[in-house]
Amino acid sequence: MQEVRVESLDGLEVRGRELRLSANAGRLRIVFPKEIWDHVLTSAATSDEPDAAELEELYAIKETLKAHAEEQSFESALEGVQVRGPGLEYDLVLRPAGLLAVTTGYLFAPVVERELMANISAGLAEDTFVEQAYAIGAVANEEALAAGDENLKALSVRGRRCSTSRFEMAPELWQVLSENMGWENVETFVTEGGT
Repeated sequence: MQEVRVESLDGLEVRGRELRLSANAGRLRIVFPKEIWDHVLTSAATSDEPDAAELEELYAIKETLKAHAEEQSFESALEGVQVRGPGLEYDLVLRPAGLLAVTTGYLFAPVVERELMANISAGLAEDTFVEQAYAIGAVANEEALAAGDENLKALSVRGRRCSTSRFEMAPELWQVLSENMGWENVETFVTEGGT
């Protein structure tokens, strides 16, 4: 095996179905077929830690959702509601006005993981007030997205991914994401067995 140390990256060029890197003052050229470059990009490890922009967007979703509930005269708009059992709090609990309205609890966290989803699910099973819940994170890992069910969903600012489609999402949440936050869509997380 030959090892070459890259001291400088001089150029990047896409030609047809190849990516060409020029390095070391033009003395080294590396050519990647598109399939290999795509594999490199999808295999690269990404940090589970959110960056400042993701945290800022998470905070903005929370504040905008709260303002939306006030503007639309929701039947209930509560903050800091205890999740039954596991010692967590919903940041917001919203119930729109109307006959078929559903009470939704929203928990915002920098990182949403499977354990958090399990704790919310346990509390939701005992709850008689909150009917469905969303764990919204600057980052939500795949295990958290896969842990969602009919009443519990995970949403990630990073990648704009959710364990449900925008069509099945709580209407107030999608309205805030699309109209106020500029989201055009969410990527619905799909496991091997379905959503």
